[in-house]
Amino acid sequence: MEGTHYATPSVFKIVKPIYYPIRPGRHMFEVITKDLLGRIGRIETKSGKFETPAFFPVINPVSQTIPASYISERFGCRAVITNAYIIYRKLRNEGIEKDVHDIISFNGIVMTDSGGYQMLEYGDVAVTPKEIARFQEAMRSDMAVPLDVPTGLVGYEKAKESVEKTLANVMETLEVLRDCRKALWAAPIQGGTHLQLLEYCTSKLVDMPFDFFALGSPTPLMKGYMFTKLFKMIATVKRIIPSEKPLHLFGAGHPMLMPFAVAMGCDTFDSASYYLYAKEGRYMSSSGTLKLSTLDYFPCECEVCSKYSPKELRSLPDEERVKLLSLHNLSVCFREVMEIKQAIKYGRLIELLEIRARSHPRLYAAFRAMLSDRKLIELMELHTPVSKRRGMNLFDRFSLLRPEVSRTRSRLMEYVATKKSDTIVLIPQVGRKHKSVESAERIIREKLPEIAEKTSYGFFLNPYGVVPAELKFVYPFSQMNFSISLLMDAKEDITDATINYLLGHGYKHVVLLNTQNPSLRELITLIKSKLEEKGIRVSML
Repeated sequence: MEGTHYATPSVFKIVKPIYYPIRPGRHMFEVITKDLLGRIGRIETKSGKFETPAFFPVINPVSQTIPASYISERFGCRAVITNAYIIYRKLRNEGIEKDVHDIISFNGIVMTDSGGYQMLEYGDVAVTPKEIARFQEAMRSDMAVPLDVPTGLVGYEKAKESVEKTLANVMETLEVLRDCRKALWAAPIQGGTHLQLLEYCTSKLVDMPFDFFALGSPTPLMKGYMFTKLFKMIATVKRIIPSEKPLHLFGAGHPMLMPFAVAMGCDTFDSASYYLYAKEGRYMSSSGTLKLSTLDYFPCECEVCSKYSPKELRSLPDEERVKLLSLHNLSVCFREVMEIKQAIKYGRLIELLEIRARSHPRLYAAFRAMLSDRKLIELMELHTPVSKRRGMNLFDRFSLLRPEVSRTRSRLMEYVATKKSDTIVLIPQVGRKHKSVESAERIIREKLPEIAEKTSYGFFLNPYGVVPAELKFVYPFSQMNFSISLLMDAKEDITDATINYLLGHGYKHVVLLNTQNPSLRELITLIKSKLEEKGIRVSML
């Protein structure tokens, strides 16, 4: 749960905490709209506001293939990230004399990383935590990160060491920030795939005066398509950090992953993948990555794809080809962010996940694992609106794991019917001869007149089990699309939901109105059999 504090594992060195008061009135994150754990919000920095979820392109401070100013102009990009350590090593005097915005020629919000990535790549950096913290403040970064020690894909002992060093570095950074602090500062979370270490690191950081959180070490997992492990990492930290604090995910720049990161609570994410992929001749799409060398057609209408054919792009000089392919990749990334935002607005973020999950078998497996994480789904329920602008599309048995279905079923169990009765008549919601309560009443008066005046009515053969007739037009019961194939795919689940409702509300006699559909007749027979096993009298008409 959010705000949980974990006991210090005995394997850790005891890091004596240093507490500094959080400045009063520092409310920099405003949430506008939510769906699952995804949020459209606004983060306020000293250089202005930007909207989340947001993709931060990585800008090389020394050499820019695509100028940051052009990214801002072309894509409406309000925030980027650059490397403070590279500036410190190569442009130190300029970094102090000039604003970081001037160094990279960008007039929006600039986040700076401290050199952790270089540490992951080369094993060490020639700067101390205090030096790089002072330097980030001196060059007027808007959002900054302490010098953390990325975990990467390593064993437990190495991972534990990275957490210990990161927390020690954080303490040194906070000492500096007592005297000079104008940027928003991130609490860097390390621990990699070792969930106990992630819990420990996060629980220590929540007590410290940071403005937002940043989860590190996801890049090796994404490169290896280890999406299930990555999702578990995000879920682990999201359950601990306060909901009012934004979460940044380092190195998550592929559009096929973005909606999942957002749905699990990541508000911002960065990557240089748009350029790195272009250097390797890789063409991004929302459903994966394609090799430029194998393409005959461009499935895109961006400024590059609408001007060049794959053959023409391949024939260009290397530098120009990489630049144009980088532009396309950026276009796909920013377009995906817009699609995610619209899905949040419509309340259909999980449906976007269902579509994107089919992009790769491992992504689909990770999506299924996410839906099976009950603690995560319960947390999503808390942040998912009760009503939405659009109805729901339910596809298969995994759609029934989404938070709205789980919450609605729970509320149905607590619902007190307007008419108390020991008997209920259940009308098939699909494949039915009897389309309304009125037609069902006529059947009951004709076939079972002795119960006609003392029975309740409801609808079954739907994703929720049983829907009382008086709730039929209440959201979300009539605002959903599903097919008979879903009912058959999830027949055990549908049957259990139906039985649980009837038992929970104390019905002694259930009248099942039959259907013309052979498959649904099979499902009705299953429901009848299980009801009779529970000692409930069942009539079929």
